[in-house]
Amino acid sequence: MGINRVMQNTNNYKKAVKWLDGLNQNKIVPGLERISKLMKIFNDPQNKLRIITIGGTNAKGSTSYNLSNTLMQTGKKIGCYTSPHLHSVRERIKINNKYIDKKKFSEKLFNLKNEATKNKIKITYFEALTALAYLYFSEEKVDYAVMEIGLGGEWDAVNVADAEIAILTTLGLDHTEYLGNDLHEIATTKAKIVRKESIVITGWDKEYHKYIPKSKELHEGKSVKEWIQICIKCLKLSIQPIISKIPGRQENYLNFTLDTAHNEQAIEHILSLNNNYTKIIVGMLQDKDIESFVSKLPLNSTILACNLNSERSASSEYIYNICKKNNIRCKQFVNVKEAILSIKAEKTLITGSFYTVSEARTYFKLEGYSEL
Repeated sequence: MGINRVMQNTNNYKKAVKWLDGLNQNKIVPGLERISKLMKIFNDPQNKLRIITIGGTNAKGSTSYNLSNTLMQTGKKIGCYTSPHLHSVRERIKINNKYIDKKKFSEKLFNLKNEATKNKIKITYFEALTALAYLYFSEEKVDYAVMEIGLGGEWDAVNVADAEIAILTTLGLDHTEYLGNDLHEIATTKAKIVRKESIVITGWDKEYHKYIPKSKELHEGKSVKEWIQICIKCLKLSIQPIISKIPGRQENYLNFTLDTAHNEQAIEHILSLNNNYTKIIVGMLQDKDIESFVSKLPLNSTILACNLNSERSASSEYIYNICKKNNIRCKQFVNVKEAILSIKAEKTLITGSFYTVSEARTYFKLEGYSEL
């Protein structure tokens, strides 16, 4: 009976993921109208939670991960919602660092699907997962919900909830096709996660503070550790920040370093820590500013340009041509695995996208690469 139940849970989970994937995770439809209607049907579970929202350009995932680990020291229940995921979609929704289990994931997702269909609400992939996170965290009565913004701020589904604390990490150019090519425009939309009663913690330069709406308090910090320190002080908690290694972020394996950096600001940061790479394996999505990213790569490295297993992948040829234009040595590979196989013992960085790192981690069979 136990085995049958496990198989049934696994089958339901596979069906749930298939339905979710059918919503097309690559389709981005900004706006809060759909998620607001859906949340209302479930009596607005997000309003019953103490929300810490993490927005900004880079370091959102690291801040969310480390903040939730830090808050766990209180012995309370800490919900954490992040995106995207490396291997399993369940990575996005955790309580006390434990993924939502397959049974709850599929049951709640099908419930959301049925209500959305019944009420003719056409939800997106990200909206479905965000609604699921709010519903799950509310039902499990978490003490804090750490919620990472997926894209932008103002029209991101996470922003359907009011942030008690809003952390605005860094400010840079990313998702320019949705947010614009101007830092002032980007700051305006990203800052809209702030409410009148929010406490704001930010790493933004002073000149961009004018775009942050009026709030209860505003604190400045320069790093993940500082933002977390300020956050726990604002919550009047007597704990210390826990900063730990995160899969896919400056992750070392043999002679390889894996990092999900996918914009100019992020790759600059990674290379400021170490730019002594003989080879750099790069796979990127076509909606990224690949030219700016590539322009930051060291001229003494050889770039191994790869196609990714995504319909949004930029072609290796496209990356190769940008490298050529910038006088950077480059070779093309059909995929990440083939690029890795070409490496002997050279010090190598693998970067450019979550997809690039995911494919590398799967090839290396690093912890968490499989759902099993």
